[in-house]
Amino acid sequence: MKNFIAAFMFAATMSVASVASAAELTSPVNIEQVGKMKFLVRTEPKSSLIVIIYDAENNILYNEQISSQKLFSFADLSDGKYRMEVLDSRKKLVQSKSFNIQTEVKRDLVAIQ
Repeated sequence: MKNFIAAFMFAATMSVASVASAAELTSPVNIEQVGKMKFLVRTEPKSSLIVIIYDAENNILYNEQISSQKLFSFADLSDGKYRMEVLDSRKKLVQSKSFNIQTEVKRDLVAIQ
């Protein structure tokens, strides 16, 4: 009986892992960071997706429907926390990406001769 339960649990675990891997491979959208302040959102051809960008207080800063790919630049945003969500045509979440914008000030000492 113990062996049967162990075998069942192992099979169930493998099944869940396989489903998760298949879902990752068939995702209709890819969010890729391109450069320091840009994300490229790509979708399968003829897919209609909605991209929404939120600030830390969940205010919608941007909302657009895309059909293949779009480059988003965040250079004009203030420092803070943001979230990009990609929804399908039924407004179901497909993928989400959170990011922070932080200005760094660097100082260097350079000797002049």
